[in-house]
Amino acid sequence: MQKALYFMPDISGFTKFVNNTEIEHSIHIIAELLEILLDNTTIDLQLVEIEGDALFMFTTKTPNYQQLLRQTTTMLEQFHRHTKGYETKRICNCGSCKTTINLELKFLVHYGELDFIKVKKIIKPYGRDVIKIHRLLKNKVPINEYVLFTNNAYELYKNQMDKTWIKTSETYDLKSLEYFYKNLENVKNSIRIKMEKHSNENIENSVPSLTIEKTFNVNIQDLYTYVSDLKYRHLWDKDVKRIDFDSNKINRVGTEHNCVLNLRHLKFETIKVPSSDSLIYGEKTKQMMFTKDFSYLIKLHKTNENTTKVTVNLFLDFTTIGTFIKRNILKMVLKTWNKKLEQLHQVSKIKL
Repeated sequence: MQKALYFMPDISGFTKFVNNTEIEHSIHIIAELLEILLDNTTIDLQLVEIEGDALFMFTTKTPNYQQLLRQTTTMLEQFHRHTKGYETKRICNCGSCKTTINLELKFLVHYGELDFIKVKKIIKPYGRDVIKIHRLLKNKVPINEYVLFTNNAYELYKNQMDKTWIKTSETYDLKSLEYFYKNLENVKNSIRIKMEKHSNENIENSVPSLTIEKTFNVNIQDLYTYVSDLKYRHLWDKDVKRIDFDSNKINRVGTEHNCVLNLRHLKFETIKVPSSDSLIYGEKTKQMMFTKDFSYLIKLHKTNENTTKVTVNLFLDFTTIGTFIKRNILKMVLKTWNKKLEQLHQVSKIKL
């Protein structure tokens, strides 16, 4: 019978959330991370299926020991490069987004027989060797990031394995399963993220062209969700026909979306400025008529549990022609944003 190397990267670290936004965001975050793992396969792995937060994969072209360890290291490095980079770019403060930086990754490797089961048009590996690697997902390894070899995988690579591997065993269905594991926690600590420079870094120190201040009788977190989550934008921004964006991705610094108008569209990019006492959301575009750059910041400051002070700062860098009609443009922008805020106030009173 044909043999195969079974390979399972498994993500852990998310708390069980109950808030709808947190659940939705956790799904998007896990999907992104699983895509990153798939995009960084350095050996000939075939995906069988996605199992929650894990990938079940196999290969009949058995890699050597160095190739296999390089595969785990590459995936782990890219995984943590994404989670650490996400921390600097996130704009959402929900439980899922805040704990992405804490997510961890482990790998299970098993070598055994390759047999298949076919149900309708679905064909996938099946049998006791598939059961064995799945059982070991629930192991008692005392560290969070590691690669685990079953005894079968150990027999395949034992001549190359060094003293850093630890041998142990566990009982499953009254049978003892031996396995070996190697600590990979040093990989995360070695990842250094280069801080990206954004053109909006000094925007908070600039003088806005217009400032609008309002007080909303709405909880600050609910209001921020309506402001920052693009799927709610059409509810309060009635000047656009629709908002085109990737609904499978979470809005963050650098995210782009299109505001489709009657005769044209504007491409906006999400921006961020630091604040210790407020929630701030912003966007910028170079496509607004009569301006070289247009950006806005919506600052939310909590007054009490159900009252939020809203400050909108609008920054317009006019073209030469724009400077001649600056007064009319500012008057139109002010009227437009007052309408947006009025609608936002009404909409955000509806509990998500």
